[in-house]
Amino acid sequence: MTDADHDPVSGLESATWWTRGKAAIIDALLFFGAMLVPVLLVVVAVVMAWDEAADEFSFTGGSVGLLVVGIISGVGVFVWGGWLFGYRQGVTGSTPGKRRLKIRLVDVDSGEAPGGAKGVGRWLVPGLVGGIQGVGNILQLIDILWPLWDSRNQRLIDKVFRTRVVVGAEATESTDDWMPSSPIS
Repeated sequence: MTDADHDPVSGLESATWWTRGKAAIIDALLFFGAMLVPVLLVVVAVVMAWDEAADEFSFTGGSVGLLVVGIISGVGVFVWGGWLFGYRQGVTGSTPGKRRLKIRLVDVDSGEAPGGAKGVGRWLVPGLVGGIQGVGNILQLIDILWPLWDSRNQRLIDKVFRTRVVVGAEATESTDDWMPSSPIS
């Protein structure tokens, strides 16, 4: 028996680096577009509190309210991003960008969507690694560029979580089906 006999995704075509990149750009535009409102609220609160004459901050009830709403809504957008680009991607195999470009995430062992935990891990770990002072951004760059020379077009994070991004319009649902379908899927 060959390796291909044991690999349920061996017959599937890997998504190219460019296609994956375009899907990531669509997803990033959605995430940062949603994050724009909380950031603007925080900036407006800080500008309102800045007292140029005294060269210090003087927060009033209104500026504190805007700051709190901005921070809470920013946390909400971050949680939404983890759900949509992490958990939902793991459960359905796709994100809005992946659906648009007809590619999907699959588990290399089963050929199905990898599940919510792997999806969240694939979304969260690169961000945590990128936060490491000094080497984090270099590691992220290597991870993003890795599919250019990898035979299966996998990022390093795909290798860690044993996933692949393949060409195909519809991903199969994983066994992690306790949540209803997303209205935006």
